[in-house]
Amino acid sequence: MTTLQQIEQELRQREPGWWGRLSKTIPELTFLAGTVQPPEYHAEGDVAMHTRLAIEACPATGDPDLLWVALLHDIGKPATTRMNEEGRITAHGHAKLGAEMADDILDRLGMPINRSERILWAIRHHVFHHAWQLQKAEDLSKKQRHYLLDPNFPLLLEFLRIDSLASRGNSRGLETYAFYRDLWESIDKSIGFES
Repeated sequence: MTTLQQIEQELRQREPGWWGRLSKTIPELTFLAGTVQPPEYHAEGDVAMHTRLAIEACPATGDPDLLWVALLHDIGKPATTRMNEEGRITAHGHAKLGAEMADDILDRLGMPINRSERILWAIRHHVFHHAWQLQKAEDLSKKQRHYLLDPNFPLLLEFLRIDSLASRGNSRGLETYAFYRDLWESIDKSIGFES
């Protein structure tokens, strides 16, 4: 069994000690422990706890790429997390840096390119909804519509649900997921991704 297969088995089975074993294989995970998050959005605690909850929210028999997105989506937070004078916690740029770090990790582990690209796309864009701030479907721009038609968007959408489930204290997370799910389902996909 390859290291990649062993990790995926750990992510699916989640037997006692799974997080420690993964942290030995992927040492970057150790830095998630103690990395603070805003309690109003992440009452569950630090980034390591949030990441474990995200993995546990994934169906064990589901898409293996979803498990990888859950595992690595916040890998950039330890390097980008700051607290200002008022005590506000931010992690600006963590998705972009996280995708770069995840690329190195996945390459080191021998992830096939097609899977790696899909996982990295979802990590890079996993906070898209914060930038969009859409209130109704009519506000969708042509560029945003094109984005929803990307073949990787269903993975990102499912991860938005998983991330919301793992974000204790963020009551609007699942509402946001439902909004974008309904928006994605309403898009005329027959027009195609290239339009």
